[in-house]
Amino acid sequence: MKTIASELAYFLRGRARKNLKVLFLYCSFLIVMTLIYAVLFRALMWNLEGREFSFIAGVYWTITVMTTLGFGDITFHSDLGYIFATLVTISGVVFLLIILPFGMISLFLAPWIEDRLRYRPTYELPEGTAGHVVIFGIDATTRAFIRKLQARGFPFVVVTPDHDEAMKLEEDEGLRVVCGSPTDVKVVAAVRSASARYIIANLSDSENVNICLTVRSYCQTPIATLVEDSEHASLLHLSGANQVIPLHKLLGRYLAVRSTTCGALAHVLDSFGDLKIAEIPVHGTPFSGQTLEEAKIRQQTGLAVIGIWERGTLTMPTRETVLEDTALMVLAGTREQLRTLEHLAGEKEEDLIFILGHGRIGCAAAHFLEHKPVPFILVDRQENSSCSEHVPIYGDATIRNTLMSAGFNRAKGVIVTTNNDNTNVFLTLASRHMQPHIRIVARANSEENVDQLYAAGADFVVSNASVGAGILLNVLEAKASAFLTEGINVFRRSLPETLAGQTIADSRIRLRTGCSIVALASAGESDPKVSPPPETRLEAGSNLILIGTPEQEEAFDAVFVND
Repeated sequence: MKTIASELAYFLRGRARKNLKVLFLYCSFLIVMTLIYAVLFRALMWNLEGREFSFIAGVYWTITVMTTLGFGDITFHSDLGYIFATLVTISGVVFLLIILPFGMISLFLAPWIEDRLRYRPTYELPEGTAGHVVIFGIDATTRAFIRKLQARGFPFVVVTPDHDEAMKLEEDEGLRVVCGSPTDVKVVAAVRSASARYIIANLSDSENVNICLTVRSYCQTPIATLVEDSEHASLLHLSGANQVIPLHKLLGRYLAVRSTTCGALAHVLDSFGDLKIAEIPVHGTPFSGQTLEEAKIRQQTGLAVIGIWERGTLTMPTRETVLEDTALMVLAGTREQLRTLEHLAGEKEEDLIFILGHGRIGCAAAHFLEHKPVPFILVDRQENSSCSEHVPIYGDATIRNTLMSAGFNRAKGVIVTTNNDNTNVFLTLASRHMQPHIRIVARANSEENVDQLYAAGADFVVSNASVGAGILLNVLEAKASAFLTEGINVFRRSLPETLAGQTIADSRIRLRTGCSIVALASAGESDPKVSPPPETRLEAGSNLILIGTPEQEEAFDAVFVND
């Protein structure tokens, strides 16, 4: 049944869907012609031969004559009637027996056969394939991961047992695909798993266990799996997984970290040796409202402020940049320098966090706040059967009285984490309206809704797909998993040959791509040079550490790397 449905689905997409409109118009023409002939049949029978027939009989006669069945039960007995019957027969032969079948074949059947004959799924990779990433299971997270792999030039292959999905991924999206069952050891061998760089298992927990056991029976290539239920993590480790990623738990922790305003704590985004790229909220620090020059952060701590993030927008700071209370500073320096800044930020203040949504991610956020400890209030419409540790307030958070009666006016932060992005946008807008200065962290189930959540008033937006993709990339590159703020990318690139010998100012990297050089790691030097001045000369063989949005990273690769 699934195969028949998938084949029929071909006629509802692409060019075939457009041809359906032509078929509909042609069938409408045939119906109108049949009705006209039926009316003429009744008129001729009455006027020529004095016989009366119903309209239904006229339709019946027209169809039998046009299809050349000719039962002979209703016939004309006059010459003019014979001429009319001949005309109806000829038009039926032309329009029903010649044009209609030809149109069906040329518009639908022939393209469908050609499509099926033309596409030949790949069942194995060429011998000698090595250093690639094997991905079992395609969804929003692995699609975001694939985009990161493509930006960095890492080879990969997606494995799917579905023929139609393989064709769609390969022909429509241009991905490298192998068609086969992920739990078949022959398929594991066919994708050259033994020489792969990493294997990503992203199906259900039970399927991931099967994949791990199948791979381990064949080779020892590292395996990373995304786990739906964190209680299954130990089983995945037992089956052979090297890295088990409880994404919902990590997302909950990240939401909780962003929501609290208990003092200013620096959160490391990435590490390059001793150099740490971190972020710290301005709220709760003595720097709020000051310019960067007045704050004297570099003079007091040695840290370089390399970016200012505020509600979805990353800007490069100048001495005159005002540190707004809602902003986030992106810093570069050592761990000791970050601790110095945290000390300057002052003591923690009393906090109260509202968590709107008691699903798996909301429950994980509550666990993190509970151990911090930070007081919180959970609100949800219905009970979470998998969590008996937290007692939420049951009610509709979209109704103002539900939140206000629970003490929302005392809240310092709110986590919006329902499974519906429309609800998340609504709750974000309502929270900003009720509490203009509250800290709002919202979850985006789909990357397409990130901008809408920022527009609704969110201070930070966490996309399931991009965070999961970032963690997978860190696993692939053997880095400690770092939580990335949605829209900030810190990335390393080897110095393009075309820029060797130029100064940073002459390279015009920021002008041409929008991203900025955070640090410069020269060949033979272990410690990168943080925030190098514009007159710094770029030496061949050195590495650039840059910061920018995902679009700016792609622009850098397009301008300097791909060329």
